[in-house]
Amino acid sequence: MKVRVLVRLISAVLAPLILTACHSDSTGPGITAAAAVTKLGTDPTSVIAGTSFSDSIRVLVTDAANHPKSGVGVGFAVTAGGGSVTPAAVITDGNGKAASKFITGTTVGANTATATVTGFTPVTFSISTIATPPPLVWSSVSSGTIPLGYLSGVWGASASDVWAVGGGGGTTGATILHYNGSSWSSALSGTQNLSGIWGTSASDVWVVGDAGTILHYNGTSWSSVSIGTMHTLRSVWGTSASDVWAVGYFYNGVSYSGSIFHYNGTSWSRIMGTISIPALNSIWGTSASDVWAVGDGTNYSAPFAILHYDGATWSSAPTPTTFPPVNLSAVWGTSASDVWAVGTTAVTAPVPHYNGVILHYDGTSWSNVPIATTDPTFLRGIWGTSASNIWAVGQEGYDGATILFHYDGATWSRVSSGTIAPTFLSGIWGTSASDIWAVGGNGYAGGPIIRYNGTTWASVSSGTTPPIHLSAVWGSSASDV
Repeated sequence: MKVRVLVRLISAVLAPLILTACHSDSTGPGITAAAAVTKLGTDPTSVIAGTSFSDSIRVLVTDAANHPKSGVGVGFAVTAGGGSVTPAAVITDGNGKAASKFITGTTVGANTATATVTGFTPVTFSISTIATPPPLVWSSVSSGTIPLGYLSGVWGASASDVWAVGGGGGTTGATILHYNGSSWSSALSGTQNLSGIWGTSASDVWVVGDAGTILHYNGTSWSSVSIGTMHTLRSVWGTSASDVWAVGYFYNGVSYSGSIFHYNGTSWSRIMGTISIPALNSIWGTSASDVWAVGDGTNYSAPFAILHYDGATWSSAPTPTTFPPVNLSAVWGTSASDVWAVGTTAVTAPVPHYNGVILHYDGTSWSNVPIATTDPTFLRGIWGTSASNIWAVGQEGYDGATILFHYDGATWSRVSSGTIAPTFLSGIWGTSASDIWAVGGNGYAGGPIIRYNGTTWASVSSGTTPPIHLSAVWGSSASDV
């Protein structure tokens, strides 16, 4: 009896406490509250009035332990200069992030928007908008090349010191052209086609090409550098004058094998290894101890050719295996934990065709990022301004229709280029999120050039005549491309 009475007394005392605990708000015991709201990214220097404020305006909400806080309401609003934000109300996702599209006002001047969480000081996004610049027009510039020649790479040290390389020029083969700020002139001809160019300064420029061709410019003249092999070299890149890489392949009459060469400031040497890769097509990195090379996949058990250099050794990077072989054409990134590669894979079912492939590296592993396509797709180039504003270009269909994909930090989506088929895009580059150029080929109407102003893509006359293909684009400023 005493025990039963005691239990009743304890229950009577605890019941109100349990009821109170069950009805506590979201900031009660065990549940953390929002403690800080911070801006993600930086404000662009300027944009054209009436166009997008970069890709999006974003904030991060965290709790007192600096952990991302999901489920928090964020209100976006324009506070000066006109324009609009869409959407105006956003709930933070699982990473504590919220974003909205900010289209600036049409009047030139200061434009401001804010992101507000109840109880916190609003986060401000501001910019000075500028007037729409005069229409940009490309004109054909005489290069002095002979018929049937093509250009594969371009690089420059300044607006008055630009180099372009290529080949296919009839009996003379290789071509190196130079622009001095006023005109192009032929700087060197040879017998081997040239594919890639890169340099550290106006007096330290490297060119690579077929049959083991490596050329160096010292500021005065070009000279041939022997590497003792006949390997085809496709791409060159480095971090300094004493740390330069070149990649390509070698064909022995039966099979292909990938090649990696390194320059240490004194001499070139082949990097030997046990990794079996048919060919390497592109190389890029963030530092001397973080370099990526991509190329052609071998088979279904090794569909991707992605190699990484950690400052000491090259190794094959783990990649998805549920793929047919993939030919990767380009690699590019914003940081060591945000690297992208694009290419093409052959699909046999339900009918044989080709699919574009986009891969992403998050600092730990590579993964396939699905894209929506209906026709055969070939992706050839990738470039961006930030982790939330990236473009991939290529070709859709066998007739060469232009294809453009854009990444907003969350998903890839197809974007209309406004060009007429048959056209394909090979190279892309820009000065900002609202000034981007893409180039390619069109056997019926000359080399296509399209430009993005932050809102739409539009064709720009190149003044070229068919059949000219443009493979790459680069510049020193918005008015020198």
